[in-house]
Amino acid sequence: MHGFLAKRSTLTNLIESVNDWTISIDNKIHNRVAYIDFSRAFDSVSRAKLLHKLKSYGSDGVLLDWIADFLLELVMSYRLLVFFRSGVIQGSCLGPLLFLVYINDLLDVFTADFNCKLYADDVKLYIEVRSESDLLCFQDCLDSLYHWSLVWRLPISCLKCCTIDIGKSALASDECRCYLGTERLGESECVSDLGVTIVRNLCFSEHIANITRKAHQHANLIHRCFISKNTDLLVRAFKTYVRPILEYNSPGSKEILC
Repeated sequence: MHGFLAKRSTLTNLIESVNDWTISIDNKIHNRVAYIDFSRAFDSVSRAKLLHKLKSYGSDGVLLDWIADFLLELVMSYRLLVFFRSGVIQGSCLGPLLFLVYINDLLDVFTADFNCKLYADDVKLYIEVRSESDLLCFQDCLDSLYHWSLVWRLPISCLKCCTIDIGKSALASDECRCYLGTERLGESECVSDLGVTIVRNLCFSEHIANITRKAHQHANLIHRCFISKNTDLLVRAFKTYVRPILEYNSPGSKEILC
């Protein structure tokens, strides 16, 4: 599990996944990968079920009562006061932790043959495909995930979910396709994985082209919009608005943790 945890980030998530896929490609084996998107995950958490999980993990007494009061008194103020019956506060300190508790047992529904990477509410499943039976097992895994989402009332946005075959040059029409419930998952040639463009052959030229284009756009905006041409000010603007685009999830950055 990655996200909201010390030394667990988007970078560690991607490094683990890409390392697994690279080893598979070297062994001439492709991976079937499914990207799962929960619909408004933080807002959909069932508070009654969350409190049930907290109690099963050993939280009780005053602590559990305090968390229950924290959740039940959640109010959002617009022009009206709105009381929410579900969800946790994503921007709070406690909200992300409670969400991690809520999805913690998701990993238990899968067998040891599968890899599952979590980053907050982003779920990535993959398996090495050596035969059609592996694809059938992968579908069983997706069925288990879908059943879990129904039991714990965390709906999946099937339209935003997709699969991709890493290490395979083209889709085979006669292969087993993937479903969530009755919805067929789309097959993609490339996906955005935590902000990094992933293609079938794990070539990052498309990702480099994307971030370079975006960085140029931001640099040009700075050049056009800043009245001052003071060098120090422009350098600070570049470091603030351009460099993060180029260095995001770079293994050479300080985000790498041992």
